[in-house]
Amino acid sequence: MKKLFLFIPMIFFSASCILAQSDEFLPRPSPNASVSQTIGYTKIAINYCRPGVKGRKIFGEIVPYNKVWRTGANESTTIQFTTDVMINGNNVPAGIYSLWTLPTENEWTVIINKDYKVWGLYYNEKEDFLRFNVKPSQGNFTERMQFSFGEITDSSTSVFLNWNHFQISFKIEIDFVGQVYKSVKEKIAANPDKWSIYAEAAQYAADNDILLKEALEWIERAISIKKVYTAYYIKAKVLLKLNKTTEALQTLGICRDVGRTDKNWDSFVSQADFLEKQIKSKMN
Repeated sequence: MKKLFLFIPMIFFSASCILAQSDEFLPRPSPNASVSQTIGYTKIAINYCRPGVKGRKIFGEIVPYNKVWRTGANESTTIQFTTDVMINGNNVPAGIYSLWTLPTENEWTVIINKDYKVWGLYYNEKEDFLRFNVKPSQGNFTERMQFSFGEITDSSTSVFLNWNHFQISFKIEIDFVGQVYKSVKEKIAANPDKWSIYAEAAQYAADNDILLKEALEWIERAISIKKVYTAYYIKAKVLLKLNKTTEALQTLGICRDVGRTDKNWDSFVSQADFLEKQIKSKMN
């Protein structure tokens, strides 16, 4: 009989080893998912697995309070940034990180961890890069845990995590103006005599109300290379944004003079007319 009792545990041990080592050939109960968002030149990507509620009580039971949670299932949830970002006022260098949370009833701690190539249970606190707190709120019922992006601007977005009736969120910011300036400088350095690059950069700056001092320098450089009506039009736009309305109106007059000698001018007149109205309305 002793031999029989010794043998039975060995059977279960062997079976569990076989299951642990077997290849996945059936659908995962918590399927893989990914979501991404680009702001400026920065791509933010989250890869995770989506457990379901399945009629269970989630927070406080399936996900215990006061214990670090993988924030998903299976492998660790990861978050990747292609450039440096700011989270909760802290600089986070470009790279891939694992994303963990520490839920409590009234507050959650979000954890950005440097060790991302791990199974979701093997959390190493020594690899924490950043911790910050967020307040959970009530959200619409979500059967399967879901990450999403919202509140998107040129320079920021918020990450939302929803599961069951709970929701948390945190904001990610980038140096949008700095990224644009760096890209323009690199493009100019590679093509210093191409007028259209200066003109395109100046127009973008005027349209987005950024780098206006630099934009004026860029468009003047464009005009020094090639005197075309579109360049004068862009210069007038930049001057308007700089509140130099008299100069803007004078520059638009040059735009008209140069444009009348161009075969494409007729299709552009309406844009010049509209800009003139904008300038004069600001002069009054």
